[in-house]
Amino acid sequence: MEELRYNPVPLEKAYSLLNGGGLLWICTKSKHGRYDLAPIAWTCPLDYEPVTRLLFVCDPGHATFENIVQQKEFIAALPTYKQKSLVLQTGSVSGRSLDKFAQWDILYSKGTVVDALVPKGVAGWLECKLLEIYRPGSVAIVCGESIAAFALPDAWKQVLHHVEGEHFYRPGDRV
Repeated sequence: MEELRYNPVPLEKAYSLLNGGGLLWICTKSKHGRYDLAPIAWTCPLDYEPVTRLLFVCDPGHATFENIVQQKEFIAALPTYKQKSLVLQTGSVSGRSLDKFAQWDILYSKGTVVDALVPKGVAGWLECKLLEIYRPGSVAIVCGESIAAFALPDAWKQVLHHVEGEHFYRPGDRV
């Protein structure tokens, strides 16, 4: 058997070994009525009974977090690999400083239950009510419960995964 060589990984980059989940656009609405969306890469299913629950890590200083705290709801949309450049654009500025939907002419539909906008062309989305927020240190872990969900038949083949920086990938066929 060939000897494997392992390289050290800087501890501040070790998260990239774990970050295999699909990227989400967290779509919200502010108390002032501005719709927003923010790409979030640190996401995870939390439970599936009686319904799907999810969690994601969010910076408490971001407009998205503030909107969720105020509105108690959000939409978790799954951008596709074709939307990678738009993901990078929407993650480059705060929703407090501009209307991202107008800035990049993002076509959208409205949530069926949650008052937020879903970008057209996503692989699917979950409309969620806020369950809990945990504050371990400088981050917030947001837990939500799905109250509606929609997806393309081949959504698993289209979702965008983020490792770090501008390093993305898309999965092959789901086994």
